[in-house]
Amino acid sequence: MTTAKPTKALAKARVISRAKQKTARSMLLSSLILVLGFAAILMGMGRAEANDVAPNPGLWKLADEDSEIWLFGTVHILNPTLKWRNEAIDQAFLGADIFYSEAPVVEADETVMKPLIAKYGVNHTGTSFLTRLSAQGSVDLNTTIKTLGLPETIKQQFAVYRPWLAGVTLGALQVQSRGGDPEAGVDKILWREAKVIGKDLRYFETMEQQISLFGGMSMADELAFFESGLRQMIEDPDLLDEVTLDWQAGRVEALGEKLNGAMVGQAGLKTLLLDDRNKSWAQDIKKLMDGAGTAFIAVGAGHLAGEGSLQDQLATLGLHAKRQ
Repeated sequence: MTTAKPTKALAKARVISRAKQKTARSMLLSSLILVLGFAAILMGMGRAEANDVAPNPGLWKLADEDSEIWLFGTVHILNPTLKWRNEAIDQAFLGADIFYSEAPVVEADETVMKPLIAKYGVNHTGTSFLTRLSAQGSVDLNTTIKTLGLPETIKQQFAVYRPWLAGVTLGALQVQSRGGDPEAGVDKILWREAKVIGKDLRYFETMEQQISLFGGMSMADELAFFESGLRQMIEDPDLLDEVTLDWQAGRVEALGEKLNGAMVGQAGLKTLLLDDRNKSWAQDIKKLMDGAGTAFIAVGAGHLAGEGSLQDQLATLGLHAKRQ
């Protein structure tokens, strides 16, 4: 199959995409939206600034006689000055009839999110998880709040959260404080462009399916997630920059090593947020390959790097994605 070259349609789509971006959201709602692809902070967040690196994010291709599928790793919250597009990505994107993302995050609004927040993110036990933190966890929380320039009263808001939501919120605020913008997320940009161009929009998971992954965690696992996230932000605050630069330059092996390193001691979380989902998505992609057509699939870069990646799961089904 052949792929289309970039056209004026793409430039028009980008203009409309930027014009439609929202500039104000509540911290809670934006945090929930940022859950999509989050996984221990490294699943798809970064803020590295503009540089002279030639953008070459990982792009893979599956093809047979009547199907062509592109796999593209994304960053969900990004510094808008960072360049990530290149001709190969644009051609693959424009040439596809179907656009797949992890979930319909762009279409989410308060009417969708509020019930999910109440169901999966709010603490209904009557006892704040803050009382269950370890001594070190309490110290790390105070340090993180101070480092981010947040008021001490922020803990009153966290008191009604479950630990996983508080952890996601702090991680999002850290990235945003360093220049990251959720509206510059690659997934959102491509979804909006695909919608303007008229592509068939699809996704692997509903909003509830994604959020329920966190909502189904045990209290022990949630507390471990929260406290390990705090320690990571304190000990290695530049890690997200490093991961983003690896992604931008296409250093997939380095990205995978950092991802796996960040999840040491959190095997259950890796299984829940990465491995199991990759297996499920691989089955969906196989069904696409069994049919006909061209699809561009954009998921968090963490799913396409490291042991148990989406490519690994596809290989077990006899589908071998080729790096472009």
